[in-house]
Amino acid sequence: MLEERRGLIRTSTNLSVAVALAILALVSLLRSSKAQAQVTFEPVHPEFVSTVCGDRVVTLAWSTVVEESLAARVARVKALYPSLPVPDSLKFGGYRVWRGESRDTSRMMLMREFTRADSVSWTFRGSVRQFTDADSLCEIRLVKIKVGYDSFYTRIRVPLDVSGPFNGVGYFYAVTYLDSTGTQRSAKADCYTERPAHSVADQNKAIERVWVVPNPYHGSAPWDLSDGRKIHFVNLPAECKVSIYTVAGDLVREIQHPDPTYFNYNRYGGELSWNLKNQNGEYVTPGVYIFMVEGSGGETYKGHFVIIY
Repeated sequence: MLEERRGLIRTSTNLSVAVALAILALVSLLRSSKAQAQVTFEPVHPEFVSTVCGDRVVTLAWSTVVEESLAARVARVKALYPSLPVPDSLKFGGYRVWRGESRDTSRMMLMREFTRADSVSWTFRGSVRQFTDADSLCEIRLVKIKVGYDSFYTRIRVPLDVSGPFNGVGYFYAVTYLDSTGTQRSAKADCYTERPAHSVADQNKAIERVWVVPNPYHGSAPWDLSDGRKIHFVNLPAECKVSIYTVAGDLVREIQHPDPTYFNYNRYGGELSWNLKNQNGEYVTPGVYIFMVEGSGGETYKGHFVIIY
C-alpha cells in the first residue's frame, strides 16, 4: 500500500512538472509572438524600369526590389525568432499585371498573374522582371496525359482571349505583388505608368499603307479620355510631311515627321500624332478631313478621316 502511494505521488509530481513546463513554454511562445508582431517594416512595392512599345506590343520591365526586400525581412525575423514560423505576409508569392485605358486604377483589368509555380511561361532569374502585352497573355493549365496504362501531368500554355494592345491607343499599366498565400500586398497606384504607352506600327517605306486611327474619331471614347484628343497617322515613312485639309481644300495643319515634340518619338518611327488643333492652336470642328502624306523622295499618299464630338 505504501509503495502504491509513493508511485501515485511520483506520477502526480511528474504531471505537475510537465504542466508547469508546458505553461512556461506557452508563455514564452506568446511573448515571442507578441514581440514578433511588433517588428514593423516599411511598405514595399514594384518599381518600373522601362516601357518599350512596338507594333501592337508593349513590353514592361520592373526591378526585383520587392523580392529582395522580402527576403531580407524573412532573414531578419528568422534571426530574431528562430523557433517561430515566418509569417506568410513576409514571403514573396508572385506578381499581377494590370492594364487600363485611363489613369483610374480601379477600372484596370487583370492581364496576368505570375507565381513561383508558373515555371512554364515565367522565370524569376536575373535582376529584372518582364511582361510583354500581348505575347505574355496566357495561362498555365495542368493536363493529364495517358501513355498506355501509365499517366502523368504536365503544364501547358493556353493563350487568353484578351484584345489589344491596339496601335494608336494609349494604355496605362500597373504591377502589384502577392504574398505566399496569393494575397495582394501592394496597390495598383503604387506602381503604374504615369504616362500612357502607345503601341505603334513599324516604320514602312510603302507609303500606300498609311492609315489613321481611330477613324472615325469619337471624342467620348475611353482611349481619348486617357491621353487627350488625338488621332494617329500610322505606318509613315522615315521622313515625311503630313498636311490636313478640309473638304473645301483649306489647309488646317502641316506636321513634319519625325516630330521631336512627340513623347519618345525616336522609338515611334512609324507613327505621328495630331492633337486635333489647327495652325492657330484651336480645336477643329467635327466633319470629314483630307490628309496628304509627302515622303522625302517625292512619293505621296492621300486619304480621309472623320471627327465626331
